[in-house]
Amino acid sequence: MTMRALVNIAVSLALTLLLIFVLRGFAGLIFSEPPAPAAQEAAAPAKPAGTEKTGAAKPSEPAKTETRQAEAKPAETKPAETKPAGQAKPAEETKTAEAPAAPAAAGAGDPAAGAKVFKKCKACHYADKEKNKVGPYLKGVVGRKTASVEGFRYSDAMKAKGAEGLVWTEENLKKYLADPKGFVPKNKMSFGGLKKPADIANIIAYLKTAK
Repeated sequence: MTMRALVNIAVSLALTLLLIFVLRGFAGLIFSEPPAPAAQEAAAPAKPAGTEKTGAAKPSEPAKTETRQAEAKPAETKPAETKPAGQAKPAEETKTAEAPAAPAAAGAGDPAAGAKVFKKCKACHYADKEKNKVGPYLKGVVGRKTASVEGFRYSDAMKAKGAEGLVWTEENLKKYLADPKGFVPKNKMSFGGLKKPADIANIIAYLKTAK
Protein backbone atom coordinates (compact mmCIF):
# COMPACT_ATOMS: atom_id res chain seq x y z
CA MET A 1 0.00 0.00 0.00
CA THR A 2 1.32 3.38 -1.04
CA MET A 3 1.66 6.46 1.08
CA ARG A 4 -1.05 8.20 -0.82
CA ALA A 5 -3.53 5.50 -0.02
CA LEU A 6 -2.65 5.77 3.65
CA VAL A 7 -3.20 9.50 3.56
CA ASN A 8 -6.60 9.07 1.90
CA ILE A 9 -7.61 6.57 4.54
CA ALA A 10 -6.54 8.93 7.36
CA VAL A 11 -8.37 11.84 5.78
CA SER A 12 -11.54 9.80 5.37
CA LEU A 13 -11.35 8.69 9.01
CA ALA A 14 -10.89 12.27 10.16
CA LEU A 15 -13.84 13.42 8.08
CA THR A 16 -15.92 10.59 9.46
CA LEU A 17 -15.02 11.50 13.04
CA LEU A 18 -15.72 15.16 12.32
CA LEU A 19 -19.08 14.28 10.85
CA ILE A 20 -19.95 12.15 13.88
CA PHE A 21 -18.93 14.99 16.21
CA VAL A 22 -21.07 17.47 14.27
CA LEU A 23 -24.06 15.13 14.26
CA ARG A 24 -23.74 14.63 18.00
CA GLY A 25 -23.65 18.40 18.48
CA PHE A 26 -26.86 18.85 16.55
CA ALA A 27 -28.44 15.97 18.37
CA GLY A 28 -27.53 17.62 21.68
CA LEU A 29 -29.13 20.87 20.63
CA ILE A 30 -32.30 19.12 19.46
CA PHE A 31 -32.77 17.03 22.60
CA SER A 32 -31.70 19.78 25.00
CA GLU A 33 -34.64 22.09 24.08
CA PRO A 34 -37.55 19.86 25.23
CA PRO A 35 -36.33 19.75 28.85
CA ALA A 36 -36.87 23.54 29.03
CA PRO A 37 -40.70 23.16 29.07
CA ALA A 38 -40.32 20.37 31.58
CA ALA A 39 -38.32 22.69 33.75
CA GLN A 40 -41.06 25.26 33.40
CA GLU A 41 -43.65 22.63 34.33
CA ALA A 42 -41.53 21.68 37.31
CA ALA A 43 -41.31 25.32 38.29
CA ALA A 44 -45.03 25.81 37.70
CA PRO A 45 -46.10 23.87 40.86
CA ALA A 46 -44.22 26.47 42.87
CA LYS A 47 -47.00 28.96 42.07
CA PRO A 48 -49.68 27.00 43.95
CA ALA A 49 -47.37 27.11 46.92
CA GLY A 50 -47.53 30.86 46.74
CA THR A 51 -51.26 30.74 46.22
CA GLU A 52 -51.58 28.39 49.18
CA LYS A 53 -49.94 31.01 51.35
CA THR A 54 -52.31 33.65 50.15
CA GLY A 55 -55.21 31.19 50.47
CA ALA A 56 -54.12 30.32 54.00
CA ALA A 57 -54.24 33.96 54.91
CA LYS A 58 -57.92 34.15 53.93
CA PRO A 59 -59.12 31.44 56.36
CA SER A 60 -57.33 33.28 59.15
CA GLU A 61 -59.78 36.15 58.78
CA PRO A 62 -62.85 34.02 59.69
CA ALA A 63 -60.83 32.69 62.61
CA LYS A 64 -60.40 36.24 63.84
CA THR A 65 -64.09 36.91 63.46
CA GLU A 66 -64.87 33.68 65.29
CA THR A 67 -62.62 34.72 68.16
CA ARG A 68 -64.24 38.14 68.18
CA GLN A 69 -67.65 36.50 68.30
CA ALA A 70 -66.41 34.20 71.05
CA GLU A 71 -65.23 37.22 72.99
CA ALA A 72 -68.55 38.95 72.39
CA LYS A 73 -70.58 35.96 73.71
CA PRO A 74 -69.44 36.29 77.38
CA ALA A 75 -70.86 39.81 77.31
CA GLU A 76 -74.27 38.26 76.58
CA THR A 77 -74.00 36.09 79.74
CA LYS A 78 -73.73 39.17 82.01
CA PRO A 79 -77.51 39.45 82.47
CA ALA A 80 -77.45 35.89 83.86
CA GLU A 81 -75.22 37.10 86.71
CA THR A 82 -77.92 39.53 87.80
CA LYS A 83 -80.44 36.68 88.31
CA PRO A 84 -78.76 35.25 91.47
CA ALA A 85 -78.84 38.76 92.93
CA GLY A 86 -82.60 38.76 92.50
CA GLN A 87 -82.79 35.35 94.15
CA ALA A 88 -80.77 36.61 97.13
CA LYS A 89 -83.56 39.00 98.13
CA PRO A 90 -85.95 36.24 99.32
CA ALA A 91 -83.12 34.93 101.52
CA GLU A 92 -82.83 38.35 103.15
CA GLU A 93 -86.59 38.48 103.58
CA THR A 94 -86.57 35.09 105.28
CA LYS A 95 -83.82 36.30 107.60
CA THR A 96 -85.86 39.32 108.59
CA ALA A 97 -88.91 37.10 109.00
CA GLU A 98 -86.98 34.75 111.28
CA ALA A 99 -85.43 37.59 113.30
CA PRO A 100 -88.51 38.31 115.48
CA ALA A 101 -88.44 34.71 116.72
CA ALA A 102 -85.15 35.35 118.58
CA PRO A 103 -86.59 37.66 121.27
CA ALA A 104 -89.42 35.20 121.89
CA ALA A 105 -86.90 32.43 122.51
CA ALA A 106 -84.90 34.72 124.79
CA GLY A 107 -88.05 35.69 126.76
CA ALA A 108 -88.96 32.03 127.34
CA GLY A 109 -85.92 31.57 129.55
CA ASP A 110 -83.80 28.52 130.30
CA PRO A 111 -84.65 26.52 133.45
CA ALA A 112 -81.15 25.05 133.68
CA ALA A 113 -79.61 28.52 133.56
CA GLY A 114 -82.27 29.72 136.02
CA ALA A 115 -81.23 27.03 138.52
CA LYS A 116 -77.75 28.54 138.52
CA VAL A 117 -79.14 32.05 139.03
CA PHE A 118 -81.31 30.80 141.91
CA LYS A 119 -78.14 30.09 143.89
CA LYS A 120 -78.27 33.78 144.82
CA CYS A 121 -81.66 33.16 146.47
CA LYS A 122 -80.95 29.88 148.28
CA ALA A 123 -79.81 31.64 151.44
CA CYS A 124 -83.37 32.88 152.04
CA HIS A 125 -85.70 30.64 150.00
CA TYR A 126 -86.40 27.01 149.15
CA ALA A 127 -87.75 26.17 145.72
CA ASP A 128 -87.80 22.39 145.93
CA LYS A 129 -89.81 21.96 149.13
CA GLU A 130 -92.52 23.69 151.13
CA LYS A 131 -90.38 24.98 153.96
CA ASN A 132 -89.75 28.57 154.94
CA LYS A 133 -86.40 30.16 155.61
CA VAL A 134 -85.74 33.87 156.08
CA GLY A 135 -88.23 34.26 153.24
CA PRO A 136 -91.22 32.12 152.25
CA TYR A 137 -90.69 29.01 150.16
CA LEU A 138 -91.00 29.60 146.40
CA LYS A 139 -92.23 26.18 145.35
CA GLY A 140 -95.34 26.83 143.24
CA VAL A 141 -94.90 30.60 143.49
CA VAL A 142 -95.76 31.24 139.82
CA GLY A 143 -99.53 31.91 139.76
CA ARG A 144 -99.78 32.06 143.55
CA LYS A 145 -101.52 34.87 145.45
CA THR A 146 -99.17 37.29 147.21
CA ALA A 147 -98.56 36.72 150.95
CA SER A 148 -100.49 33.42 150.95
CA VAL A 149 -97.93 31.00 152.46
CA GLU A 150 -99.22 29.86 155.85
CA GLY A 151 -96.92 30.27 158.84
CA PHE A 152 -94.73 32.95 157.33
CA ARG A 153 -94.73 36.45 158.82
CA TYR A 154 -95.02 38.83 155.88
CA SER A 155 -94.38 42.56 156.04
CA ASP A 156 -97.35 44.86 156.20
CA ALA A 157 -96.54 46.08 152.70
CA MET A 158 -96.66 42.55 151.27
CA LYS A 159 -99.88 41.76 153.19
CA ALA A 160 -101.44 44.86 151.67
CA LYS A 161 -100.56 43.67 148.17
CA GLY A 162 -102.11 40.31 148.98
CA ALA A 163 -105.24 42.02 150.19
CA GLU A 164 -105.38 43.91 146.91
CA GLY A 165 -105.42 40.56 145.12
CA LEU A 166 -101.90 40.73 143.63
CA VAL A 167 -100.92 37.41 142.04
CA TRP A 168 -97.36 36.36 141.20
CA THR A 169 -97.79 36.13 137.45
CA GLU A 170 -94.73 36.00 135.22
CA GLU A 171 -95.11 39.71 134.43
CA ASN A 172 -95.37 40.68 138.13
CA LEU A 173 -92.40 38.48 139.01
CA LYS A 174 -90.33 40.20 136.29
CA LYS A 175 -91.10 43.59 137.79
CA TYR A 176 -90.49 42.43 141.37
CA LEU A 177 -87.20 40.61 140.65
CA ALA A 178 -85.89 43.63 138.73
CA ASP A 179 -86.70 46.10 141.57
CA PRO A 180 -88.21 44.54 144.73
CA LYS A 181 -88.37 47.81 146.69
CA GLY A 182 -89.80 49.69 143.75
CA PHE A 183 -92.56 47.15 143.01
CA VAL A 184 -93.54 46.57 146.67
CA PRO A 185 -92.29 49.53 148.70
CA LYS A 186 -91.30 48.90 152.37
CA ASN A 187 -91.21 45.09 152.01
CA LYS A 188 -88.70 43.19 154.16
CA MET A 189 -86.60 41.56 151.40
CA SER A 190 -83.08 42.99 151.44
CA PHE A 191 -82.12 41.66 147.98
CA GLY A 192 -81.51 44.49 145.52
CA GLY A 193 -82.83 42.63 142.45
CA LEU A 194 -81.47 41.11 139.23
CA LYS A 195 -80.02 43.52 136.69
CA LYS A 196 -79.90 41.26 133.64
CA PRO A 197 -83.21 40.56 131.85
CA ALA A 198 -81.85 37.18 130.77
CA ASP A 199 -81.28 36.17 134.41
CA ILE A 200 -84.83 37.21 135.30
CA ALA A 201 -86.29 35.21 132.40
CA ASN A 202 -84.19 32.18 133.30
CA ILE A 203 -85.06 32.20 137.02
CA ILE A 204 -88.78 32.50 136.25
CA ALA A 205 -88.46 29.55 133.87
CA TYR A 206 -86.82 27.62 136.72
CA LEU A 207 -89.53 28.60 139.25
CA LYS A 208 -92.20 27.42 136.80
CA THR A 209 -90.70 23.92 137.05
CA ALA A 210 -90.70 24.07 140.89
CA LYS A 211 -94.20 22.81 141.53
